[in-house]
Amino acid sequence: MWQECISATTIEEAVEALAKAGTGARIIAGGTDLILEMERGARKGLQTIIDISRIPCLDQICLDEDGGLHLGPLVTHNHCVQSLLVRDGAFPLAKAAWEVGSPQIRNRGTIAGNVITASPANDTITPLMALNAVLTLRSVRGERMVPINAFYTGVRRTVMEPDEILVDICVPMLKSNQRGTFTKFALRRAQAISVLNAAVVVSMNAEVVESASITLGAVAPVIIHALE
Repeated sequence: MWQECISATTIEEAVEALAKAGTGARIIAGGTDLILEMERGARKGLQTIIDISRIPCLDQICLDEDGGLHLGPLVTHNHCVQSLLVRDGAFPLAKAAWEVGSPQIRNRGTIAGNVITASPANDTITPLMALNAVLTLRSVRGERMVPINAFYTGVRRTVMEPDEILVDICVPMLKSNQRGTFTKFALRRAQAISVLNAAVVVSMNAEVVESASITLGAVAPVIIHALE
């Protein structure tokens, strides 16, 4: 188990603490993935926990002038389900968030935490991929933006550096001619890990599909686009 717990009050404080602690530190928000990993012994060498759950305004969902929907790092699954912005402009994400775990997990677990855990069976990554989300990573060295389809390198592996924090998820809002949805198949009807999940976003011209973005989860080491 960890030896030190830091309760950060700002993102800047969290970033500085992460840089100082090095590879033996982890950010915790909802904790639904990290605590389970520690209980199973899958998280070795963890010495410092940096808790960001008390930093104000990180659970906000807002819309920018360019039609980008922004999710803060403390936005939970139920925040997405309850948000009219998400339901109207990113429906596949809202539907996927509703399919995750139990009400308790949806109240606690964050979208950002699921993105970072990088499981190919994760339900919310699949719609984020179909919707062409962009992630903002921050460290003491500055910020960089990474398209989510370039974020994953394998099972539970990403391009994040040890000193980086995911501070924003930007999802382009569905246009008036676009529709999308999400579905999953599992071994039971509730609180189940996906055996297969899929998200689809189509662009329509009257009754004709002009383009389609189809992403599949739990079928490869990373969530993939079905290009053909």
